[in-house]
Amino acid sequence: MSGLDLVTLRLLVAIEELGSINAAAESVGITQPAASARLREFESRWRLAVASRTPRGTSLTTDGVAVAAWAGKVLSEADAMVAGLQALSSSREGDLAIAASLTIAEFVLPRWISRLRAARPDISPQLRVINSATVLDLVEREEVQIGFVETAQPPTAFEHRVIGYDTVVIAVPPQHPWARRSYPIPVDQLLSEAYVLREQGSGTRSTFERALRHLPDVAIEASSTQTLIGAALAGVGPAVLSALALRPHLERGDLVAVRTVLDLRRPLTAVWRRGHRLPGPARDLLALAGSASLLESATALTGGRSKG
Repeated sequence: MSGLDLVTLRLLVAIEELGSINAAAESVGITQPAASARLREFESRWRLAVASRTPRGTSLTTDGVAVAAWAGKVLSEADAMVAGLQALSSSREGDLAIAASLTIAEFVLPRWISRLRAARPDISPQLRVINSATVLDLVEREEVQIGFVETAQPPTAFEHRVIGYDTVVIAVPPQHPWARRSYPIPVDQLLSEAYVLREQGSGTRSTFERALRHLPDVAIEASSTQTLIGAALAGVGPAVLSALALRPHLERGDLVAVRTVLDLRRPLTAVWRRGHRLPGPARDLLALAGSASLLESATALTGGRSKG
């Protein structure tokens, strides 16, 4: 395609169809002087006379007619390609690949997505629910456009925005000795228990370990919130989970939030690739997440902290 210009090819086809360089120039969106300059450049480049200029107007020569016929085929293929590219772009415009850690995915993201779909029914979100460490990995590998994590440490290797706060809670059944304590449990006593915990890489677990400044003993480790709650209810050990996940059990009183000296408040953070601009659907979701007030009722159960 070296030396070929689609605008000039369209001009040649239009001259043959319309019989006038003025009309042809107008049809392809250029001025008559610009059209004449393009014809001269084409003829010089290919050493052909493709247009005959007379007082009555401009018409194509025999060579020009042949070139216009070839140009029609090229333009047809080019137009088909453009239409295909536009169709592909349009079909992907509504795609939204999201990765979210378990607490956000279970307790707040569905409401954000519902609001997003109400405003943008063309958007088709695909959600992957994993722990915070894996969310960051998928964002780094560009397998998702935006991620949501619960880590206490800000993910400085990524573009990020805090969209809210959550509190991690240590919860025990009412018969546990800690449930009746009126004072905050000190660290040395906290270290005496074995806990029901999320897996390594979870934002909930990393928040707890960071606040505790020790590695806790583990009674059971699982990626399922309901499994951990069930283990805590059965007396396996204190559960360390989000206030959002524990809310119904704390309200009913079958689990009790333990008062501790730890600061277990943590940010909920949106992350995306550094130096990358979020595509439209992801920007819309981020705007909704940042404006939604969906965490107050859960954090109110613990006063926003478990420090007491």
